[in-house]
Amino acid sequence: MSPLKALCLILVISLFFLTGCWDRTELNDLAIELGWGLDQAENNKIEISAQFIIPSKIGMGQSGRSEAGKTVFIESGTGKDTLEAVQNMQTKLSREIFRGHRRVIVIGEQLARRGLDPFLDTYSRDPDIRLRADALIVKGSTAKQFLEASYPLENIPALGALKEHSQVGGMGDTSLLNFFIAIMSDGITPTLPVIELNQGSKKQDQTSVKGFQIVGMAVFNKDLKLKGFLNLQEDKIYLWLINRLTKQTITVTVPEGKGTASLYIIKMNSKIIPIIQGHTIKYDIILSGEGIIRENNTNLDLTQSKNLDLLEHVLEKEAEKEALQTIEKVQKQYGTDIFGFGEAIHQKYPSQWKVLKKSWANQFRKVEVSVHANLTIRRVGLTGPSLQLKNNEIKK
Repeated sequence: MSPLKALCLILVISLFFLTGCWDRTELNDLAIELGWGLDQAENNKIEISAQFIIPSKIGMGQSGRSEAGKTVFIESGTGKDTLEAVQNMQTKLSREIFRGHRRVIVIGEQLARRGLDPFLDTYSRDPDIRLRADALIVKGSTAKQFLEASYPLENIPALGALKEHSQVGGMGDTSLLNFFIAIMSDGITPTLPVIELNQGSKKQDQTSVKGFQIVGMAVFNKDLKLKGFLNLQEDKIYLWLINRLTKQTITVTVPEGKGTASLYIIKMNSKIIPIIQGHTIKYDIILSGEGIIRENNTNLDLTQSKNLDLLEHVLEKEAEKEALQTIEKVQKQYGTDIFGFGEAIHQKYPSQWKVLKKSWANQFRKVEVSVHANLTIRRVGLTGPSLQLKNNEIKK
């Protein structure tokens, strides 16, 4: 046999040993979902809803708000657990559900108050489900109602929630992951951001929905039952305390300057320092930040160092007051440690924590907390005093 024929024979035989994607699913056979919702259903069942992309509409520039130009549709199913609900949903779809691009998970308030523990296993077990997703509680409504709401700024309405969460300073794509981390820790209880539907005008006995907005944080206990809510300002303070806030604006009234001023903080940090003295547990919390004056409605000339020091002091006192108010609210109303105070003891006093963790829910209500803020104004903008002030009105 000639060398050329031998080479051809070897190539032909090798084809029998090559593997192929025999079990793959073509893209045009997939139903791609980006938004996912969980709701309480009858007979203690769960209803799963999903926001699926309409492939023919993507990339054509239509607004999701227009009925003729919708880029998504909603489908749902019910079952005793998540998998059964998804199987029932699949019977209504011509394409296989694909969860790999899921970005947003929303949970109805009623289900959250009942407790999430029975329905979370699949979200950590299934390798096809991404943990880097934004999970939110829908306050006063169901997850399905949220997914059905229109959003004029995004072709995919569910992505509007993720972007809103990032705009208010939260870390949107890690909220689900952080929820699971808190579940596995003894010294901190989980939270989730809260979103609320904007109710529009009433038409024919029905209230129209005009978008949605982030309104705060949902507080859970260790049984994963919703205990209550923090408003948006309390939410930002909470995120600052646990080092998950990326930006914040503090507005204060300055009596010495006869007006208000706002600091936009872009570098933020916090330290939680536990101190155990006998049977007393204390915490010293240090908040730090650097920012820019974005508005100055006082008569202070901020090019003067003494005025700058004065304004920093007023801003620091405001941050300290808001932090203490938020901590006291959680202690008194909810009694669940969302700040990681217990985890701080675990790290600094591991032997004492072994005893304390058994009754930490009660201990958390009684701990003493002090807050110290260190804020630095790096820039004051293009002008020192407000331009509309006359020279004799400016406080040098």
